[in-house]
Amino acid sequence: MDKLKFNHFGYESIADISMFSLQKQATNNRSDTELSKLDKSIDSMTSTKIKVNFNESAFKNQVYFKDNTSGEYIKIGLSDENLNKLKSVFDTKDFFSRDDGSTILNGKAESFVGGWFGDIAYKRGYLEADSNSDGFMSSVELMDTYSGFGSEGRYYLGTMKAIADGASGYTQYTKEFQNRHSTMSNNNKYTSDTIEKELNRTLNSDKNSDGKLSYGELINKKEHKEDVDDVINYILKEKQNINLSVDEADNRVVIAYNKQRSGSTLTPEEKALLSKAGLLQDDKLINLSSVIENISANIAKVDFRV
Repeated sequence: MDKLKFNHFGYESIADISMFSLQKQATNNRSDTELSKLDKSIDSMTSTKIKVNFNESAFKNQVYFKDNTSGEYIKIGLSDENLNKLKSVFDTKDFFSRDDGSTILNGKAESFVGGWFGDIAYKRGYLEADSNSDGFMSSVELMDTYSGFGSEGRYYLGTMKAIADGASGYTQYTKEFQNRHSTMSNNNKYTSDTIEKELNRTLNSDKNSDGKLSYGELINKKEHKEDVDDVINYILKEKQNINLSVDEADNRVVIAYNKQRSGSTLTPEEKALLSKAGLLQDDKLINLSSVIENISANIAKVDFRV
């Protein structure tokens, strides 16, 4: 069937709900002397678990920060846009320039970047999902991450309305989730194939640098409408096995009802449609004006979780 499209309401009311948030990190305000000393030894203290091939990386600004969970330093690439954004938000003393052009993050800048790294690596589960520890996330490995998010609400087939009233994140990125959210999944809206790429995407998406990714920062109103339409169509197809458009379904019920009133023999399919609409009878007739009301009450109104 053709994809059903709904009239959407509620995006503005859920746009500020947090989907992901950085992992809280201790703030290390190192002095210039401490940073100079760290400069001499940081490479020997850098984690080997996080593999970044800087020859292939699109992010050439190499930065170091301490990962509080492992206690090791992480060396990773940032885009020009993200590094410049960090420098506009945090103090200049939070950026120690090394002779090779790389940067050691300090203070709040380190805590911020390290916190988002922790969210991706541990809360969203990228490190554990990388089963062969090669630094690249296959499509199968990404299914074990908790990178999904979405809105919640209710739709009404009778009036073709979809009303969002909530949203949540950290949903496992399973094959079923991808099928439900097909357009956004196909547009790579939820995951990246390396932690480095996902960190850059996350830093860029955190528009106000508050350490939270809101629904509205991750998905705009047009994308929201497309995504909710995808989810509702998936539910109708897979969970309720409805293979007719709304207009077709309504017309089929009305036709069957009129056949019933005229005394004509109903097909098993027509009986099933009337039964679902609460209109199947033997001798008793119902005023035709009640047909649409019954359809709305018994067919068109369905709770959903987007």
